[in-house]
Amino acid sequence: AGITCSKSRKSLPQSTEMCKQQAEHGDFAQCRALPMRALLDRLGSGVQVLPWSGYLPAELLPLELSRGRTMGACQEQVTFAAGQLVGSCLDNLVLGGRVWSLSQEAPGCRQVQSAFDAAESDEIREALASELRGHVLQAAKCPHANHVLQKCITVLRPGALQFVVDELLLGSVTQIARHKYGCRIIQRLVEHCRASQVQKLVEI
Repeated sequence: AGITCSKSRKSLPQSTEMCKQQAEHGDFAQCRALPMRALLDRLGSGVQVLPWSGYLPAELLPLELSRGRTMGACQEQVTFAAGQLVGSCLDNLVLGGRVWSLSQEAPGCRQVQSAFDAAESDEIREALASELRGHVLQAAKCPHANHVLQKCITVLRPGALQFVVDELLLGSVTQIARHKYGCRIIQRLVEHCRASQVQKLVEI
């Protein structure tokens, strides 16, 4: 036993030197300790992969399993993106006919603003904004709906915002400009609309 132990001790420096040489040539797989090689053999032998193998870093996995993990991650990303897309479409469908009522409450106004941000086209955004027609003056003074109206102004094309300007001109522009919420609406219109659109607003 002593002789065997002595031989094993003498072989250690040689094994270490061999690992160093293999590492210099990029052959890390051969340098792994015996238990690690046994583990990798188990993972790549076709035996059912145990759940705990998912916690191993990718560089310790056999190539096939590493590729599988990468493909799985990509599939999860695609599924998540698709879920977001479907979710945004469903949100727009659910909001149909409820934009104004939701805009007047705190949770609802955030939901409507998110729908404007998630909308995939100008047509969808304009369809949402059309439900604010006839409510612009009220929305401009509402603590919640004014945020929706501001979002509407910032994401729509200037040409689609003419109804906002027209409805403001039906009321007292001076009062709206002095209102703590209404002043924000006029400010956004000046920032995002053409000068010809807001000329009457700023001249009053």
